[in-house]
Amino acid sequence: MEAIFKRRSIRKYTDDKLSDGQIKDIIRAGMAAPSCKASCEWVFIVLRDQDDFEKIMENHGYAQALKTASAAVLVCADLEKELEPGEGWWIQDCSAAVENMLIEATDMGIGSLWLGIHPRENRIRFMKELCALPENIEPLALVALGMPQREKAPVDRYLDEQVFDGRYGVKWEKS
Repeated sequence: MEAIFKRRSIRKYTDDKLSDGQIKDIIRAGMAAPSCKASCEWVFIVLRDQDDFEKIMENHGYAQALKTASAAVLVCADLEKELEPGEGWWIQDCSAAVENMLIEATDMGIGSLWLGIHPRENRIRFMKELCALPENIEPLALVALGMPQREKAPVDRYLDEQVFDGRYGVKWEKS
């Protein structure tokens, strides 16, 4: 649980570069996520080019962390691999993969930031064009990665008032 509580959104990174092995381990963690009927429809695009980062920052108002990021991974779904086409389970599958990646990065001492792409049509179109994605590959999120400039304190966001016992409004009073 320590890595879960230590996971924080990191927006500034050092000049240290991540190795291919580190990035592969983070992606492996993403691929360990659950997926609908084990469809594993995810696709990962590793980005390292600073020119690409500049273009992304111009298009995505919250992507300024890419100024100092060592790498980024675009997490997408291959809609042709969906076992229940049109149901949208790929969103949950890819989101679970992203969360695993964030936690693994934290466990490795690497900073990360989840940048949303889906459902913003302008961001989707832009990333499809930038990464030459075919029609069946749908981008969900971009994960910025790098060695953090500073550590942030762990956070426990547990809120008793948001947990109910069997029915909404019935306080759960378990210890």
